[in-house]
Amino acid sequence: MMFNAIGDLAQSLSMRRQNASAQADIMRLTAELSSGQVSDVSSQLNGSFGQLSDIENRMALNAAQRTASVEASTLAGTMQGSLEMVQNRVTDLAGRALTIGQTDDGTSPKLVAAAARGTLDSVISALNGSVAGRPIFAGNSVVASPLAGADELMAAARSAVSGANDAAGVIAALDTFFDAAGGGFETLIYQGGRNDMAPSRLGGGEEVSLSIRADDPAIRTVLKDIVSAALSGDDTLALTGAERVSLMRGSAASMTAGLDGLTGLRADLGFAEERIDQSISRNSAEHTSLKMARGDLLSVDLFETASALEQAQLRLETIYTLTARTSRLNLVNFL
Repeated sequence: MMFNAIGDLAQSLSMRRQNASAQADIMRLTAELSSGQVSDVSSQLNGSFGQLSDIENRMALNAAQRTASVEASTLAGTMQGSLEMVQNRVTDLAGRALTIGQTDDGTSPKLVAAAARGTLDSVISALNGSVAGRPIFAGNSVVASPLAGADELMAAARSAVSGANDAAGVIAALDTFFDAAGGGFETLIYQGGRNDMAPSRLGGGEEVSLSIRADDPAIRTVLKDIVSAALSGDDTLALTGAERVSLMRGSAASMTAGLDGLTGLRADLGFAEERIDQSISRNSAEHTSLKMARGDLLSVDLFETASALEQAQLRLETIYTLTARTSRLNLVNFL
């Protein structure tokens, strides 16, 4: 009679190898069951990674586009909030200035001029706002605030109108200071870039330009009218009381008309915000679609995986049982 047997050492090594294999299968199947994706990507794709690479490249590009869209949304929202604050402050100041000389409520040009000076501080502060350290109304400049401070602006404007002796002269001098190419506003007050900031790329070949700068004509007009109202109460100007009231009333009328320019800027900005929101929705939908496509390539059948995991666990338990039994074998049991 022939007996086929293996030695104890060989048997021990075989059991260890089968035990390690079963444990590895359990760990792999547990990971796949929890993640829903295969561990061996190469085997799943039969070694063909072209489609997966394309999807992952598109996902990386989509992630960059989503980041750009969110940053553009934050920038546009901050710009819109700043312009809204400017518009509200100017509307309030214009309403107060228009009442000069028309009511008996005791409102004096001096009080309204002081209010105009406070409004100038608030407006310049809003226009010098920034997002993540980058000024929002400074064009392609990424460091400097676009406007000098209110004190510097008032001092420069006061110097520009120093020779005027009536309201018309003050207004003419301020027109030259704020509007003339190479005038005092451009050389002394505006410190931002001379070109617009680069457009934000939103994906799909679309881009949006957030190009409002603090030297925009509509913003210059608003600043000029606020400064004019503030100067109507300046004691250094040789103006009569009637001329001061005339200057204040003229500033108020110009402010009211200038609000249309701010409304136009905000409307254009609102259109840009709408396009940005649409791009965020589009990029989000594309991200979901790509994620699903990647999942389809790498996903596992959860029912089959759970069944395989159960079989691997049963196999490991069987190995433990056999190991326990063989460890108790001795010669006495065969005698």
